[in-house]
Amino acid sequence: MQNQTLDHQEIEWQFEADLVSVEGWLEENPTGAGLRVAAGETKVLTDTYYDTEDWRFYRAGYALRVRHDGKRAEATMKSLATPEESGPKKRREISEPLRSGKTLKSAHGPVGERLRLLAGARDVRPLFEVRTRRRIFELRLEAGEAEVDEPDDSDGKVVVGPEGDIRRKVDDSEESSVSAEEVTVDALGGIHGRERGRVLAEISLDESEFSAGEENSRLSRIEIEIIDEEPGSHDRVAGFVDDLRSSLNLRPTGLSKFRTGLAAAGLSPAVAPDLGPTEIDASMPAGEFAFAILRRHFAAMLTHEPGVRLGEDPEELHDMRVATRRLRAALKHYKKVLPRRAESYERNLRFFANALGEVRDLDVHLERLAGEVLEEIVAALEERRIEARRRMLEALDSNRYERFVANFTGTLRRGRSPAPTGPILEVAPDEIRRRYKKVRKDVVTLTEDSPPEDYHDLRKKGKRLRYALEPLQGIYGKPAEKMVDLLKDVQDDLGDNQDLVVAAQSLKELAVAGELPPRAIFSLGAMAGGYSRAAAELRAGFLESGQLRALRKGKPWKRLRKAMEKAGG
Repeated sequence: MQNQTLDHQEIEWQFEADLVSVEGWLEENPTGAGLRVAAGETKVLTDTYYDTEDWRFYRAGYALRVRHDGKRAEATMKSLATPEESGPKKRREISEPLRSGKTLKSAHGPVGERLRLLAGARDVRPLFEVRTRRRIFELRLEAGEAEVDEPDDSDGKVVVGPEGDIRRKVDDSEESSVSAEEVTVDALGGIHGRERGRVLAEISLDESEFSAGEENSRLSRIEIEIIDEEPGSHDRVAGFVDDLRSSLNLRPTGLSKFRTGLAAAGLSPAVAPDLGPTEIDASMPAGEFAFAILRRHFAAMLTHEPGVRLGEDPEELHDMRVATRRLRAALKHYKKVLPRRAESYERNLRFFANALGEVRDLDVHLERLAGEVLEEIVAALEERRIEARRRMLEALDSNRYERFVANFTGTLRRGRSPAPTGPILEVAPDEIRRRYKKVRKDVVTLTEDSPPEDYHDLRKKGKRLRYALEPLQGIYGKPAEKMVDLLKDVQDDLGDNQDLVVAAQSLKELAVAGELPPRAIFSLGAMAGGYSRAAAELRAGFLESGQLRALRKGKPWKRLRKAMEKAGG
């Protein structure tokens, strides 16, 4: 167990094994191909795995555990490996020591920080416990010619000679020598005792017992983890693993200890809760159709929430924001067949979407500015992003969000419309026509004198029409698909315009705030002007685009209208 803070990629092989046979093979084959197996210590490890009640760590792609070895305690977050993975498993591992008497919630290293981000106001609960007897071996390089830098101001270097002798190199011509039996070279280059060769990997023979309530299960396996990250180490270890595997006919493990423990405890976590049926078809009543669509989008929103809380992948935030937009559009589109409380859900979603959007806009802005502007400007925008993210996390940790998630989940699971509704094929066409008319009105009135807000308004209306059409593509076929593709192209073109408009406005606000030196303010003004001109060029290009001409001529709409009439009988 590492008694230090780590954030690295763990690379290891795992095999099901008869440990007596493996240990015998290791003792009978201690050397070969420049490698040597050295017996190490035996430990008894106790691992307790944790998660929140709604599985936020699992949904973020991590397992959380606390390990005790009788002397120390260590908290670890390890990324989940898929069960079908073959070859070495590569997983991110984040660890920090826990001081005596300290709990997970009081940890202040990288694990504790991520725990607070993910759990928010929620507690973590123990899932199951694993007690492991671990017999450790080390896979080392045979002693050979190798140099290790001195830790002090000496001009010399410690050298392991070809006969295994330890030498201190004084200059290019002189060496002092001592026996390899008398000294070793420690990790800092000091001479202390016998040189044993660099450790490439740790071989662990584990006998584990899983405890969860009254159920117990056992597991025997061998794990070979790469320790040395020098070039060539991976290939050397892989060659050793191949020899071991073929000699003993070892099979890769099907499940990790985490998934084995879940099975023993009878736990079945999911990345999103089961909200009810999500399948759709042309025969469904409009109410059932609407609930299925809402379940899809709400599940997507909840799936991305843990990644948003961690904040390590900007795309998680983008995807959660898109899911809230789709939810809001569906709530408005199907409000006639949904319970009256759907209006309050839409208002709550607008509030949370704004909190997400504030951070997302700054992410896009900072990405656009990367490497192009003064450090003071980037630092000021990053400070704004920190504050925006703090407000976003406050919104996600709020009682308002907890109530919204619980109430909306209940509504979707019940799935009851306020009154019987007609088939979706009767309800959908009127709603599609209503949204198309709004798009059509903006399209025919758009000119080169139209302000940026008019272009953004067209983008929003086109997006709502697209969201309404997407679930119906399987019913209306190619005409619906063509219209969706056209609207997506319009959304992308006008989205670039809006990003530039927002960026220009953000830079102007930063300049007016007066928090930056004059040279930075001058640079902000120039950049804001450049963004505004670039946005104007995009708008001028959009007026001449094939997408706008297609919407104005109306041929895609005429084909879609015929498809709707045909499907409706």
